[in-house]
Amino acid sequence: MAIQEILLDFLEEKKDIKGFINIIDMSADKEKSKTNQKKIVWIFWAFMAIAIFLILNQMGYSDGDDTYFYHYSTTMGFFEYLSWRYQTWVGRMAAEAIVYITFNLGLGFWRVADAVMMVLLPIGILRLGCKVAGYTGYTALLNENQERVDVGTEQHNSGELNVWRNLWKSVRYPVLLASGYLLMSVMTLGYSAVWVNGSIFYTWTFTAGVWAMMPLADLVFDTGAFSNRQLIYALPCSVIAAMSIEQMGAVLLAFEGLSILSLLLQKKRIPVAIWIQTVITFAAFVILFMAPGNDVRVASEIATWMPGYKELSVGNHLFMTIQWMLSSFANEGKAFFIAIWAAGFLLLVKSKKAKVYQSLAVVFSVVALLPYAGISFFSEMGIGYIDIEQCLTELPTWQTMTTQNRIAFFWWIAAVLFTLVLLWKVTGHSVFISMVFLGGIASEAVLHFSPTIYASGARVYYLTDLMYLFIILWMVMRMDSEKKKNLFIAGAAALGVINFLSQYSIMLLKL
Repeated sequence: MAIQEILLDFLEEKKDIKGFINIIDMSADKEKSKTNQKKIVWIFWAFMAIAIFLILNQMGYSDGDDTYFYHYSTTMGFFEYLSWRYQTWVGRMAAEAIVYITFNLGLGFWRVADAVMMVLLPIGILRLGCKVAGYTGYTALLNENQERVDVGTEQHNSGELNVWRNLWKSVRYPVLLASGYLLMSVMTLGYSAVWVNGSIFYTWTFTAGVWAMMPLADLVFDTGAFSNRQLIYALPCSVIAAMSIEQMGAVLLAFEGLSILSLLLQKKRIPVAIWIQTVITFAAFVILFMAPGNDVRVASEIATWMPGYKELSVGNHLFMTIQWMLSSFANEGKAFFIAIWAAGFLLLVKSKKAKVYQSLAVVFSVVALLPYAGISFFSEMGIGYIDIEQCLTELPTWQTMTTQNRIAFFWWIAAVLFTLVLLWKVTGHSVFISMVFLGGIASEAVLHFSPTIYASGARVYYLTDLMYLFIILWMVMRMDSEKKKNLFIAGAAALGVINFLSQYSIMLLKL
């Protein structure tokens, strides 16, 4: 009996030691898995940057603005150039300075820098989305997901991790955000990202704007990651964003102002660094608007693009702006609305009182898809005749619209209102998401005050697209099922490919 007891004790001790070793091994596996996930994400972004660089390597200077800016930036001194632009044309000094440096460094520099910016932009949106969800960043979100996977695999798979599943979970949100470029109009993306001058004023500026929001996002959404050291990058980003494009400057200032108001209402201490950032942003924005060249530019633009601008009545001017915005949603921005409606549908699957919302989401989505089949009944609003490269002498009016144009006009008013109500429903009455959606509308509405509302082209839709991409990301993060998330992201990527190919074929036909 004594020998049996000794053997049993030995076996029990051996079992305990083996279990302890297994725990150590599993812990090491978890850390290794987390490290691998980080590497996978960065490898994805690196490959995306390389792919973009290879595409940009086929691009050169355009015959219009690029040739103009190249000539003056390479024949004038730096401060001479900035003074000339500020006095005679525009107050966008931050972007103008970058334009000067970029054109002097050449196409090689621009291709590398633009590829990096086109990757930093979705990275910034993803990081901002994670902060709004309460995480310090994407790594924290991945770590939490990994913990959930570990619990599940310990119970069902004896601790074995599914490599392919973890690989997909690591890159699915980056895939969604990368697909955002494909969801855009080809002309929006082209004018804003792959045209030398346009990429600097839009992609680079908007990237700076997104990263300038990080410190305040940490404070407002309690991630615990705020640090005064963030101002090292946030301050220059704020200046670039506020002193380059009016759309981005207005959005950044609104975000800073509303964030400070939110912190005050919550009776939280606002760090001095945040006050400094906000004051600098405001000052840069004021300097932009104080430029003597602004009046010169507006007068020249009226004469060149819209001679009847000053004679517009308040009613006709307002109608023209609304018609132009709704047309942009129905044509250039339709893929983003479809994605929002689809995400809303999935978020309401388990809700018993949401059948009406889901039915309407399906109806609006189907109608928005019709242009891909060549049916423009609900998307043509009477401005298809406008050539943005020509002076507009006959302005669109309500009287010149056909019955079909008016049906499309009111249909998209209903679509926009439905989207606002849907977002209010699925986000649990989130004021923040409602403000982002309305901000997307406002970023286009500011063109009401510009005589180049048509001549500016599709690049002015870029910021709206990015804001709606952020909303889509926010909605996917809140889906209660991995299957829903995976289904939606796969569907969004497929829609992006369809959206791009449908426009690419049209571009080939026009050539």
